Amino acid sequence: GAGAAAGAAETADLDPGAEAGGDAELCRRDLLGGWLKMGLAERLRYLAEVADLEPAARQHALTLLCMAARGSPARALTICRTPRLLPLVASMLRCGDADAASLALALSLVQLLASSGRESAAFLLEAEVLSSCHARFLSATRATAAHDAVSDLADARRLRAAAGAV
Repeated sequence: GAGAAAGAAETADLDPGAEAGGDAELCRRDLLGGWLKMGLAERLRYLAEVADLEPAARQHALTLLCMAARGSPARALTICRTPRLLPLVASMLRCGDADAASLALALSLVQLLASSGRESAAFLLEAEVLSSCHARFLSATRATAAHDAVSDLADARRLRAAAGAV
């Protein structure tokens, strides 16, 4: 139907070899799709690799990628096919040296890509992004458990002190 034709047109628009009115026309119809065709994902990956991005800039880059991935399966696949982008996201999740908001956006991006289609999910598996998500989850769980244990110990000490004062 009309939805399939629109999806096919969008897929063709994201294909670098497709000529469907040029970049300006594509940007008028679909700004993020046009930007992706013009190399937005590659540029954002380059900045993340080379520039020492401030946390806010890293968050903006991840937000743009999330918005693009949310837009269509074709956009998500374009992001997955960007050289070195998925390993960069995996590294961010594995190392955990990014701020909490960036890590949350990186996890959101992975979720959007994984749910966009089988081919995108295969790219995530190949780049070992999902194992990095698992490592991030376990690390966060251990940190929360350690924090809870320290809090419980402090609470127990306060209760003993309060009971001794009575």
